Amino acid sequence: MALGWPGWVCVFSVATAFILMAFDWVGPDLCFSILLAWLTAFDGEIISLSRAAAGYGNTGLLTVIFLYWVAEGVTQTGGLEQVMNYVLGRSRSVHWALVRSMLPVMFLSAFLNNTPCVTFMIPILMSWARRCSVPPKKLLIPLSYAAVLGGTCTSIGTSTNLVIVGMQDNRYKDYKFGMFDISPYGIPYALWGFCFLLLVQRFLLPGNSSRYAKDLLLAVRVLPNSPLVKKKMQESGLRKQQGFSVVAISRGGGFDKHIDPEAVIEANDILYVAGELDVVEFVGEEHGLGLVTQEMERTEGDTPSASSLSDAEASAFTENSASPYKKLIQVHVAKTADLVGRTVREIQWQGRFGLIPIAIQRGNGREDGRLSDVALAASDVLIFDTTPYFDENREEFKANFDKVRYIKDGAAKEFIIGVKVKKQSEVVNKTVSAAGLRGIPGLFVLSVDKADGSSVDSSDYLYKIQPDDTVWIAADVAAVGFLSKFPGLELVQQEQVDKTGTSILYRHLVQAAVGHKGPLVGKTVRDCRFRSSYNAAVVAVHREGVRVPLKVQDIVLQGGDVLLISCHTKWPEEHRHDKAFVLVQAVPDSSPPKRSRMIIGVLLVVGMVLTQIVGGLKDREYINLWPASVLTAALMLITGCMNGDQARAAIMWDVYLTIAAAFGVSAALEKTGVAQKVANAIISIGQSVGGTGPTLVAIYIATAVMSELLTNNAAGAIMYPIAAISGEAMGISPRDTSVAIMLGASAGFINPFSYQCNLMVYAAGNYSVREFAIIGAPFQVWLMIVASFILIYRDSWQQVWIVSWCVTGAVILLPALFSLLPARITLAVEAWMDSVADAIRPRSMMKRRRTMRRANSQAGALDGDRDSGSGDDRAPRVGFQMAERSNRA
Repeated sequence: MALGWPGWVCVFSVATAFILMAFDWVGPDLCFSILLAWLTAFDGEIISLSRAAAGYGNTGLLTVIFLYWVAEGVTQTGGLEQVMNYVLGRSRSVHWALVRSMLPVMFLSAFLNNTPCVTFMIPILMSWARRCSVPPKKLLIPLSYAAVLGGTCTSIGTSTNLVIVGMQDNRYKDYKFGMFDISPYGIPYALWGFCFLLLVQRFLLPGNSSRYAKDLLLAVRVLPNSPLVKKKMQESGLRKQQGFSVVAISRGGGFDKHIDPEAVIEANDILYVAGELDVVEFVGEEHGLGLVTQEMERTEGDTPSASSLSDAEASAFTENSASPYKKLIQVHVAKTADLVGRTVREIQWQGRFGLIPIAIQRGNGREDGRLSDVALAASDVLIFDTTPYFDENREEFKANFDKVRYIKDGAAKEFIIGVKVKKQSEVVNKTVSAAGLRGIPGLFVLSVDKADGSSVDSSDYLYKIQPDDTVWIAADVAAVGFLSKFPGLELVQQEQVDKTGTSILYRHLVQAAVGHKGPLVGKTVRDCRFRSSYNAAVVAVHREGVRVPLKVQDIVLQGGDVLLISCHTKWPEEHRHDKAFVLVQAVPDSSPPKRSRMIIGVLLVVGMVLTQIVGGLKDREYINLWPASVLTAALMLITGCMNGDQARAAIMWDVYLTIAAAFGVSAALEKTGVAQKVANAIISIGQSVGGTGPTLVAIYIATAVMSELLTNNAAGAIMYPIAAISGEAMGISPRDTSVAIMLGASAGFINPFSYQCNLMVYAAGNYSVREFAIIGAPFQVWLMIVASFILIYRDSWQQVWIVSWCVTGAVILLPALFSLLPARITLAVEAWMDSVADAIRPRSMMKRRRTMRRANSQAGALDGDRDSGSGDDRAPRVGFQMAERSNRA
């Protein structure tokens, strides 16, 4: 069938939209909405107005939208967090951490929309990972993948499935897609994906790394109260940390690059480590190590004592209530810089630039040594702390550095919050680290007030939290919401909050800056009778650059102070024009969990799911999932699981607009014959290979590729009419066609922007696009192979099930069986696996290639003229060797 002008207009319009969305120039909701409006502008020649608007009322789409209400209701009760904290338990290895986290998420995602599942699981998993000493980045990508895989197990597990169900119901009135029709194929698909992640986690999953400079040389001091003091190096656990390795140790003026595993760690030892800043900070908090700047480094022969340590080293927190730095920047040394060839100690950093060196990237032919002794080379990456005298626009700074990037703001931890430990809290009898309160981004424990009135400083890493202790925490706004939901802790000001009389259903946190000429200036929170006057309670106070007292009621307020207030949801609007405040702003996701409604919320969700399960088993639809979800949400509103504003905010309108418009675009593709053309190509592939199985595989692969470029919902909606035409021509049942589309549309694993779940963990885990691609590309290929077998042998799904479950059980139990082998064998295998992981790691391969190129270029230069040296390439090595000779002398 030849395409007329409507078909060509449709092709070029859709291709243009794909390009815009693939490069993330325009969001899919806007792009598809505009595209659909454009296609209706040809007087019905491409698509009529009524057919274009039909997608906005599709029952599958309406089900997607209202399931967001249900997910919000159960999340607001804290029920899922409570269940997950219990299920996760405790794990010390990445393998068992993945097993404990992925399987429950896959199960939940089969019955709840996967986007809300990932939303509430991110803070839970990050806190749990810290408690288990497992790098969070090892768990967050698998979290997204587990939610996606679990969503392929039922027709309600993901919005894409519901969209395809709605499209099939509209096209085939006699073929109803049941809740578990996809399960015979989706469950083996999920299990094989789960097995792949367990098997390759050591090799392909990123460690606890960041998007910033890697392989840095940093210095940390063993604080006097560190749990590492008097431990042997091999027993300290430092050697097991990924992205962190000790390369040298300095003690009493001595410096040793050859570290004896039997060496005993002493207080005030300086450890020189190679790693990434995020990892070093986390390990430092966990083990009582203070970050040492270049100015803090002790010179040869200077033996530090505990009393001589600066405040920044003696504690993990300084006057800015955060880390031992204020604002960190990352820069590259310019090729024309006059710093090239000079050692770090020779440069007056503060006088010239207002900077303090923190770390330098290793490489350039250097050996590891003191930070001060490193000779700079062009293109070196440096990390600095800034001082008040730093000015990025100074000509001298611009002449010496380029590629400036602000990476961390130590002063951004704004509020000091006190939380009281309940008697039944899970943090009781645990250290601060074991309780999961260290290493959380934006959250720092300052001290613990014991019930008897005494206080424990944050540097005491061995103290175990007891009931009725008060933990004082410095937290930024993002961490405040997480802290408000942490089980077993309640605000010190909780009594004042309760006295406001505001129902927990309408309670949240607000930031409000004190007006400079307002009535609050010069008064304490107690004197101004804040709770009585404003029907709200002050939870914490932030003052720029000053550590305010911990007792909120006694703080004398000043203009510009930022108050963290617990109040009614309408409070910001009521006081937006109050002269006492400026910049009143609600804190997102700060509503306290309604734990008293937890059982009600969980039971309502279970009841909703049971209506669909019973209907599926009896092959009868008692109630459609759309009205069932609306009625469940209504009961949640009535019983106080959530309020109306939370329900309205829960709906993701961009998802609604994208799917609804994609329905109309897919209808236009079908009407103009474009879908028929593409379907003919797929049919010819199936006929040439032979059988219906290859046709379904071609449909799956085409949809999976499209899902990497577009959103999963859009990919499914665009591909469905093409797949339906192909299936009809090949005699494939509508159910099997829908299954192939559902599996393929969820297969967006390489591009973090292709799937909402990927995007959420991408931001939370501070991943790079490359890190996603390293695990996502082989995962995508693996699942294409798995899906091919499942679709080709779909009529023998019982055998596929048996094999899938047996292999999954074997992979899960593999470490336990491995531990039964003799120690010499296990150690040899572990060493071999580590070497393989290092060999295939892209960063290691790039480093080896650079080293080989450098060696070849140096050999060529020596062959050409042994008496002459290349300036930029030779200066760093010569400078460092001169410094080494000076140190030895």
